[in-house]
Amino acid sequence: MHFVYQGFTHDGDIRSFAFQGVDDRRTQMMYFIRVSLLLFARHRVAMQDAPAFCLHLLTDASASTTIPGLEKFHDYQVVEADLLPLVADRTRREMQKAHKSSSRRLVHKPSVDSQFHPAGRPRD
Repeated sequence: MHFVYQGFTHDGDIRSFAFQGVDDRRTQMMYFIRVSLLLFARHRVAMQDAPAFCLHLLTDASASTTIPGLEKFHDYQVVEADLLPLVADRTRREMQKAHKSSSRRLVHKPSVDSQFHPAGRPRD
């Protein structure tokens, strides 16, 4: 099944994202995923990432063989547990970045015997 983003509506602090699911037999189904702006703000998730996050929920559910699968996403409210993998991945990437050694080389002043001299200054 593949999904096509149809847009969103906004009501108070809830944004509802609509997706149209199309299966191999060209059967079309609508899915609505509601996201609390406060929940996203609490976990420092940008609203620009919300459609991709919702699409990820749908594609994971589509690939899953569990009983509820996609059925629960016909009208679904995102809960805090849904954001935990996203937050954990972000934390992991931040930790990797912090532990990564700097790839920049330090530039030192040329030695007195060097062939390189500052621009505008004659050689001695």
